[in-house]
Formats: sequence, structure tokens, C-alpha cells
Amino acid sequence: MVTYVCLGLLFLFVIIKAISYRAQRRRAPSPDQLSKLVLSILKSSGQRDRE
Repeated sequence: MVTYVCLGLLFLFVIIKAISYRAQRRRAPSPDQLSKLVLSILKSSGQRDRE
């Protein structure tokens, strides 16, 4: 009986982790968005260096 409770808790833990992983993956920026972000950071740092 204790084994079933442990297996049930493990199953719930795995499901919760899988759901949180999928939620984080959806919020992650796409490669195009990352490229634009890096370019904007590089441009802004280049303008600060000139000042």
C-alpha cells in the first residue's frame, strides 16, 4: 500500500514537472527574436562607446 502511495506521488511529480517544462518552452523567445535582441543590444552598446 505504501508503495502505491509513493508511485502515485512520483507520478504527480512527473506530471507537474512536464507541465512546467512545457509552459517554460512556450514562453521562450524564438531564434529570430533572440537575434533581434542581440543586435539591438550590440547597437546600443556601440552607440554608448561613441559618446
